[in-house]
Amino acid sequence: MAKVLLIAPNQDILKKEANKRVDSPLNLIFLATFIKDKHQVKIYDRNIYPNDEDFKNFFLNYSPDIVGITSMTSLMLHDLIHIGKLVKALNKNVTTIVGGTHATIEPKSLLNEPYVDFVLRGEGEEAFLEFCDTFDRDKAKLKKLKNINLNPLRPLMNLDDIKLPDYSFIELEKYEHFYVTLSRGCIGNCTFCSNHKMWGKDDHPFVRMFSSEKAIQLFNLLIHKYKIKNFSLMDDNFVTFRSRVKEICNYLQGKDMNFFCFGRADCLDDEMVQYLKKAGCHTVQIGIESGSQRILDFLCKKTTVKQNADAIRCVERNGLTCDPSVMVGVPTETAEDLNRTFELIRRTKPSCTDAQIFNPMPGTPIFEYCLEKKLITKPKTLEEWANWTGDWTLEAGVNHNVSAVSDKYLLEITKEIRDYRILQNKIKRFLFWVKKGDVRQAIQSSILFFKRRILRYSEYSS
Repeated sequence: MAKVLLIAPNQDILKKEANKRVDSPLNLIFLATFIKDKHQVKIYDRNIYPNDEDFKNFFLNYSPDIVGITSMTSLMLHDLIHIGKLVKALNKNVTTIVGGTHATIEPKSLLNEPYVDFVLRGEGEEAFLEFCDTFDRDKAKLKKLKNINLNPLRPLMNLDDIKLPDYSFIELEKYEHFYVTLSRGCIGNCTFCSNHKMWGKDDHPFVRMFSSEKAIQLFNLLIHKYKIKNFSLMDDNFVTFRSRVKEICNYLQGKDMNFFCFGRADCLDDEMVQYLKKAGCHTVQIGIESGSQRILDFLCKKTTVKQNADAIRCVERNGLTCDPSVMVGVPTETAEDLNRTFELIRRTKPSCTDAQIFNPMPGTPIFEYCLEKKLITKPKTLEEWANWTGDWTLEAGVNHNVSAVSDKYLLEITKEIRDYRILQNKIKRFLFWVKKGDVRQAIQSSILFFKRRILRYSEYSS
C-alpha cells in the first residue's frame, strides 16, 4: 500500500487577497476516492494552506511515497514549480507525478523539470490507480504504463464505474465554491477550447455522463451526508440531453437546492428553463462569446447571434439570472465586432455579464492559428508557461493581444461589458438569498462584491 499525497497548487499566487476565490479541488477528490481502498491517500490544498512552513510540517509528518500534483495552464504553474522543488528538497527520494490539463497538452514542458519524475496524461482515475499498484510491485515498470509520460492513452472510462466523490478528503466549510460534475466532455468543437484533448475520443469531441440514476445517487449523498444546499454544476453543458435533465430536475424539485449551471444557447427554451428553475437553479451561464456572427463562425460556435439573444431573454423572462460570457480580443476582431457584442448585451439586458480578455490556450486550433500568423510565440519553459494565462485582472493589463484593436480599447470595452447592470444584479442576488432565508449568504456575497469593486477601481484609476 503506497502513501499518496495529492496537491492542489495555489491558483491565485500573484493575485490580491480580495480577488481570491477558493474552489473545491474536485478532480483530486475523484482521484483520491478512486484509489482509497487500495492506498493511503490525503489531499493538500495550497489555496487553503499556502504557508510553506505548514506544508513542510504536514509533509514530514505524513511522509508520502508518491506526490501527485494537478496542473492547468494558468498562474497555478508558479506554485507547482515552487512546491515541486520544495517536495524534492524535503525528500529527494519521493516519487513525483504531475497530471491535469497542462500535463496532458504540454507534457514535455514538465518532463524537462528535475523535480518532476512522471507525467500522467488524460483521464486520471484508472491510470493513477495502476501507477500506484505498480509502484508497490515493480517500480521499473512505471515508465511503460499507459497514460504515463508520452505513452499511448488508455480507453476512456464508463463514468458510472467511477465511485461517488468522497468530500471528506477536504474541509468543506473552508470553500467558497462547492463544485459538482455529472459529465465529462462537450458536444461542441469550438476552436478556442481544449476540452477534447482532455476528455475527447481520438482527439474529437465526446461526451460521457453519469446516468440519471448515478446523478441522483450523488445528489442524495450531498443532501443527506454532507448537508450541501448551494453548489455550482460544472458540466460544460448540463442541458445537452433533455430527457436526462428532466429526470434529474424532477428529483431535485422540493429539495431546497440552489445551483448555477452552464448551458448552450441552442439547448435552452422556456420548458427547459422552467425545469431548471423548479429544481433550484438560480443562474445559467451561456457562452455567447460575441455579438458578431463573423466572430462566432471564426470560433466554430455553431450558434447564431439571434439564438444567443433569444436564450438570454428566455432565461431572464423565466425568473433566472442569465450570465452570458463573452470573449474580448479574439484574432481578427475589430472595434466594430466588439461594439456589436456590447450592443447585444444592451439590447437583451441580462442581469450580469462575464467578459474575459481572450488568451489563446495550448491544445486549441486557435493557438495554432496564432502561431502560424506570428501573433504569439510559444513558451519554451515551464516558467514561461506559468505566465501564459488569462487569469490577470483588468488592472494588470493585456497578456497577449491577438486582435485588431489596441490594448487600451480592449481594457475599456471589457470593463464596460463587465460593469453593465452589475449593481442591479447584486441587488437581485441579495434579495434572492434573503427570500431563501439565507441572510448569511446574502451578507457574505455583498461584502465580497464591494471588496472586489473597491480593489478594482482603486487599481484601475491608479
